[in-house]
Parts: sequence; C-alpha cells; structure tokens
Amino acid sequence: SIKNIEVYTMPFFGFIPSDSLLDSIETGHNSKNSSEPLYPLRDKTALLINDEIIDATILGPVRLFPASDKRDTAEKLAGYVKSTVAVLLKQLLSKADNNVVKQSIEFSERSLFTDASGAKRVGEPLDSSLVANLKASYAEIKAGNDINKSAFAALYKQFAEATVRHFMNDFNKTLDLGMIKRKAADIGSSAVIKAVHIAIDKIFPNLTKEELGALAEAHDPMFNP
Repeated sequence: SIKNIEVYTMPFFGFIPSDSLLDSIETGHNSKNSSEPLYPLRDKTALLINDEIIDATILGPVRLFPASDKRDTAEKLAGYVKSTVAVLLKQLLSKADNNVVKQSIEFSERSLFTDASGAKRVGEPLDSSLVANLKASYAEIKAGNDINKSAFAALYKQFAEATVRHFMNDFNKTLDLGMIKRKAADIGSSAVIKAVHIAIDKIFPNLTKEELGALAEAHDPMFNP
C-alpha cells in the first residue's frame, strides 16, 4: 500500500473509497515504473472516482430523505453529473505513454488522504474557512438549531466548485489534451457546476429539519478540519 501518507494537516474533504477504488490507486502507485501500459488503470480509477464521489455526496444522504420533489431533483442531478462526466472522460481518456499517465497516477495519490481515525479517504484539500463554516453548520443542525439555509447553500456551491475544479479541471490537466479536447473539458466542467448550482437553489431553501439532519449525518465525517 502507499507508504508515508501522513494524516493530512490541511483541511480536506474525503469519502471512504470502495476496496476496488483504493486497490486501483495503490496498484497505480506500485506500478508507476512498470513497462506495461498504465492507461487502462488510469481510466478505471478516474471512472470509479466519478461514480463513488457522487454516490457519497449526493445519493448517500438523499436516500435518507422521504420521497419528495427535492429527492427527485437530487437523484436526477446525480444521474446527470455521473453520465456527463463519464461521457466526457471517455472522450478525453485515450491511449497514452506511461510518462504521461504517470501524471494522472500521481494526481490520484495526491487525492488520497488519511483522516484522524486512520481511515483512507479520497478527496481534495479545501479552504479552511469553508470547512470550519460547514462543520459549524452541521453542529447547529445536530443540536436541533435553525440555520441560515441560504448561507448553507452558498457553502455547498463553494464546495461543489472546488470539487469540480479538482476532479475535472485539475485532473484533465494531467491528460496532455489537445486544444479541441481541452475546450470540451472546460465546457463539461462548466455544465456540471451550472447543474449543481440550479439543483442547490431548488433543494436547499425547502429542506426540512429531518432532511438537514440526514445531510449533516452523511457529510459531517467527510470534512476534516
């Protein structure tokens, strides 16, 4: 397994990866200097991250919501983001030399963190004030207090943008793309951010205490101060 991953000192977001994803990242790390083609492993890792991050951040908490139009909106959003990113990745990912693929493998390693309990998480470093404000909101929700929903929605927009920037824009920079594919990548990430913003604006103002509670339970452990 990847040695020397220290408990991260900067605030970060991270979900618990499946064994399959963790194995894929660790295999990439251990095979970096292999003469075998590494691009199939890069592709597998990228597609797994796309699926699992959406399951963890959107579908996990939403499955705890009672049936409602908010739940429908969130499930549609999850389906849209998953398919948009998967289609885009399949356009962008192509056969590549190992010296190019190595950049993507190193990107995946940098996206692997160890939380305070020693669990491995896949995610990205985040602005400390964003994490502090989210943690404070979750604490209020768990204490049964009312929160400012529009301020809470703004935090989620900030988090969504940081996540798209990391897993789409920053990852795509490791792919050595030509101009046309770079343009497609930028259009794709803008479309995802726009869809997420629209969904947040539809869902967050009407969240009930029960739904806010489900969100706090699911997300609080993913933000590490």
